[in-house]
Order: sequence, then C-alpha cells, then structure tokens
Amino acid sequence: MKKAKEVILIAVPLLIILFCAFGFLFAPNNPNHVDLVVKFVEPSDKYPFGTDHMGRCILSRLLYGGKTTLGIVLIGSAIVITIGTLLGLLLGQRSKGKNLIIESLLNAVTAIPPIAYLIIFIGAWGNGILTMLTALTVSLIMRLIKLVKTKTEIEMGKAYIMGAIASGASRGNLLILHVAPNIIKDVIHYVCLSCTDMIMAIVGFSFIGIGLGDNVIDWGLMVSEARSVIIMRPDIILYPIVFIFLCTLSFNLIARAIEKGGAFHA
Repeated sequence: MKKAKEVILIAVPLLIILFCAFGFLFAPNNPNHVDLVVKFVEPSDKYPFGTDHMGRCILSRLLYGGKTTLGIVLIGSAIVITIGTLLGLLLGQRSKGKNLIIESLLNAVTAIPPIAYLIIFIGAWGNGILTMLTALTVSLIMRLIKLVKTKTEIEMGKAYIMGAIASGASRGNLLILHVAPNIIKDVIHYVCLSCTDMIMAIVGFSFIGIGLGDNVIDWGLMVSEARSVIIMRPDIILYPIVFIFLCTLSFNLIARAIEKGGAFHA
C-alpha cells in the first residue's frame, strides 16, 4: 500500500506535466487564428474554454503555451542534468587542493541571482526562446555542478569507496557505478525544484513584456493579455494561472516524493 501511494504521488504529477507539455498535439483549433466575429464566445464544443478578445481558441493557446513554456523547461533540465552531473562528478573526484581555483569561481558565479543572468542575456541577445533557454541553463548548471561536486567529495571519503579502490576499481567505475547512483536522488530533487523556478522566470518575464519573441505563445503572455479584458471576461485570466499552478505544484510534489525516498527508495 505504501509503495502504491509513493508511485501515485509521482505518477499523477508526471502525467499532468506530460499533458501540459504535449497537449498541443490535441489542440482543437489553430491557436493563432483571429476571428473577431467570435470574440468572447462562451465555452462550446468547438471552443471548449471559449475565445479571447481576438476570437482565438483559449484552450488551443493554453496547450501551445505549455509546449513553449515546458519545452524550454524540459530541454533546459536535460542539459543541466547531463552537463552539471558530469562536470560535478569529474571535479568532485579530484583532490580539494586542485579544485581551489575552480571552487572559488563556482562560488562567485553561483552568488549571482538567476534573474541577473536573464537580464544580461536578454540585454545582449534580445528576446527569444534561445536566449531564455541559455540564460536559465547557464545559471542552473553552475549550481548543479557545485552540488554534485560537494556530494561527490563526501562520497569519495566513505568506506565503500575505499574498498572499491582497494579491489582495483578504476576512477571511471567509481564515479559511474558507485558515486552516481548514490547522488542521483539529490540531482533529480534539485532539478525538479529548479523547473519550478524556470517556469516562474519564463512566465514573469513574459508577463512584464520581456517575452520570447513575436508570435510565440506562452502562459505569461496569456496572463498579460487577459489582464486588459478582465472586466469583460474575468475567467480568461484564470485558465493560464491554473496551468501554471498545476505544473509548478507537480514539480514540487515530485521533488517532495523524491526527498522522502519515493522513486529512489532502496
């Protein structure tokens, strides 16, 4: 029963995230099609959530907004996990004296708030999906490298590692077969929480007008657009807010389940 509960606590949030990320495949209408004749139409079979002030299908825009927002988040997370874990493992298995300069550099870089990276990259490259992806991943990679490096240094000093070294295990085998499985829970936990931060950063910047470029649909843009017509259709602003809430909650629930040992419980 306990194991089934642990699985459900991860499976349900994961399904929500997958639906929001790939739901655009089932969008009922073209999200960019403008038809002022049908603006502010109430929910119907053709428009399940109704239409906005330009006659566009709200549900279709929500699903395509999920594609954009979660696309950046999931791709960024994959890059962060791959590069951050690899570099962290390599740096962590070296002696601390050799890592003094690198450690000082990591401390300096990670002291910079992630929002500062966004401002710097957007100022240099302008708005765009690639800019947002690069800024978010650079910030999170540095923090993950520091986390993995610290965890690896702790693991390298444990008795089971000493025993593996005494039995002739190579450095590569130590990192891949012994250290990595023991720190993967911390890595996934960190990345899940970082996904929430990434969603809020994307939505927040898009809401204040520093978005992802022209003709790019995302939830922050939808909230910003709905705010101007909130008196006529107050429900329109609720739809993207609910999607944002569900996705951030889902990532936090997965992180909480992993923290308790759900998915990686021995």
